[in-house]
Amino acid sequence: MMLKINDLNTYYGAIHALKGIDMEVDEGEIVSLIGSNGAGKTTLLNTITGVARAAKGTVVFKGRDITNIPSYAMTKLKISISPEGREVFPELTVEENLRLGAYIVKDKGAISAGYDRVYDLFPRLKERYKQQAGTLSGGEQQMLAVGRALMSSPELLLLDEPSLGLAPNFVLMIFDMIKEINKQGVTILLIEQNANMALSASDRAYVLENGKVTMSGEAKKIASDPKIKKAYLGLG
Repeated sequence: MMLKINDLNTYYGAIHALKGIDMEVDEGEIVSLIGSNGAGKTTLLNTITGVARAAKGTVVFKGRDITNIPSYAMTKLKISISPEGREVFPELTVEENLRLGAYIVKDKGAISAGYDRVYDLFPRLKERYKQQAGTLSGGEQQMLAVGRALMSSPELLLLDEPSLGLAPNFVLMIFDMIKEINKQGVTILLIEQNANMALSASDRAYVLENGKVTMSGEAKKIASDPKIKKAYLGLG
């Protein structure tokens, strides 16, 4: 078990944002978390990474309790995040943004290998490596955000809404890359509003509604559930 979340509760002031979340992510899986806006998806991610404080419950990574661990310690644990909204540094070049993703890596050979890996996955970034990140398209910035997260060679990659605001061709490209990254041995927890794409790419899935997990299981089974089809897939 790579990631195990048990009875996780988080508050924002008086608002009970997460209400007893239980979740597991096994090594080598792609697990998606789907839900509408305001369901608590990003709050869960923020609680896992220590940005938001858990009031109750535990987050365990590879057998170690990391509940409320400082965010800056995540990378050393081999956990990386590609945040919602991409959050690239617009004045820095593509290469400089990637280098920041490897700020804890001291081995120059490992940093060079990180560049090679990212540029193999995202050839567009190699073409634009000296270009300021702020001049890239939304899809290219998303590639950069994911690439930056890979620079520290994570074992667990957290992806927060990677398809948000992207043109359909970029959405397909990003999801192809998610599957390729997983094939390279990276376990992925995917938070995504595009339920159709998320479920088609994932091994298992959780449905979050109003801060609670209302359904979990194999992604294919969840995708075929009539309630999910109607609520999230625009079918039925």
